[in-house]
Amino acid sequence: MSGRLQSFPPAIRRAIVGSWAAIFIVVIFGLVPEWAAELNGKLGWPRWQTSGGQIMGVTLFLASLGLVIYCSRLFSRIGKGTPVPIDPPRELVVSGLYRFTRNPIYVGQVGILLSYFAYSGELLLLLHAAAWFLGVQSFIVWVEEPGLRKRFGAAYIEYTREVPRWIGIRSRRSV
Repeated sequence: MSGRLQSFPPAIRRAIVGSWAAIFIVVIFGLVPEWAAELNGKLGWPRWQTSGGQIMGVTLFLASLGLVIYCSRLFSRIGKGTPVPIDPPRELVVSGLYRFTRNPIYVGQVGILLSYFAYSGELLLLLHAAAWFLGVQSFIVWVEEPGLRKRFGAAYIEYTREVPRWIGIRSRRSV
């Protein structure tokens, strides 16, 4: 789709990408957690809400949101694109927090979802965060990384040898 998206004028392209991103954010980080918390209560599943967890949840949320915003700006400024798959960066971004993990935006997204669990203690919110992590991991391995290897070639392959996919987690082989 990104090839077809490039044929639109920049203002329309930004509107399409912005709309797609807004819908994605509202559903994954707004509606699904709300539904999960509601369902958790209806099922009578455990809830471990504590004042310490609430403080930790707010702190983790703010830090994770800051991480996502900072790294999204790097995609725009350095990568000349967006984190949205329909308008990916045109330049490989390897600076800033991308020196420590190849996926800091995903780290931030998982952090946001974990912050909901820390704040409310609803078990289904923890399961939502785990499902999101597994889905993202699958997307990275089967879709994103092959596309990045194709687009950026040797530069991306070298980057994968130097920087882990997740913070501090290195595989025995490159991507």
